[in-house]
Amino acid sequence: MMKLIIASTEDPAAENISARLLEFYDFEKYPDTPDSYVCGQTMLVKMAGDVTQITSLPTDADEVMVASRHVSESGKPSLTVHVPGELKKLELAIASPSTVKSALRALTKARDEIGLPHEVSLEATHHGPTKLGVPITFVEIGGTASEWKNEKAGEAVARAMMEAANSHGMYTNAVGFGGPHYAPQHTKIVLSTDIAVGHVLPKYSNFDERLIEQAVLRTAGDVTLFLLDWKGMNKYQREVCLKVAKELGIKTARVGKILHENPETL
Repeated sequence: MMKLIIASTEDPAAENISARLLEFYDFEKYPDTPDSYVCGQTMLVKMAGDVTQITSLPTDADEVMVASRHVSESGKPSLTVHVPGELKKLELAIASPSTVKSALRALTKARDEIGLPHEVSLEATHHGPTKLGVPITFVEIGGTASEWKNEKAGEAVARAMMEAANSHGMYTNAVGFGGPHYAPQHTKIVLSTDIAVGHVLPKYSNFDERLIEQAVLRTAGDVTLFLLDWKGMNKYQREVCLKVAKELGIKTARVGKILHENPETL
């Protein structure tokens, strides 16, 4: 199973991350694709342009991860993971919850071992690309331009991407609902339980039945759980999640209850 890592040459964080991948791992030049390297079953391709706008892959792959910068209003140092999707257009990429989970856990471990001040967070589904036909996950360095070029942060993301590329864990596949963009409650659960979350539909997205069904359909593997940030949802969102879950035979769980039962996650 070939995993493809894409890094835009126009993104300083991606350039940083790809340099760390080549520095710390045994990638060899791959002759059949320009600016590409291979290490076991993982290929790194550097390409020009905005990866969020691509509609096809530079080479065949079973799954994609994107090394990227993250832009935030606060500018605080962060390391983030998310699945792409244009929520207003009802266009979602295919999510791999297990890859999201593996990357998030590996980011946390690398951050702590390296001694970085960055916050590690799962983000809500946002931006493209959405039409690649294989699962895709973004792993990002957030903060200011200086953070994007921080080699230690690049190393943490490189380690997380390679860990996720070689992970074969079996988890409970979930779609996350409610809460803010940075999904702090879902992040805690992904890091501390056997639940893996791919798409996260936040409160501000005003999700409806159609978007919920798309999130289920656009998840690799069977979705067996709706993970609800109950206090971070309005009455309509709660009701429609319960309705769709019942129709599809999917279990529901409130994040608050899980966190209460697992106090070490608080």
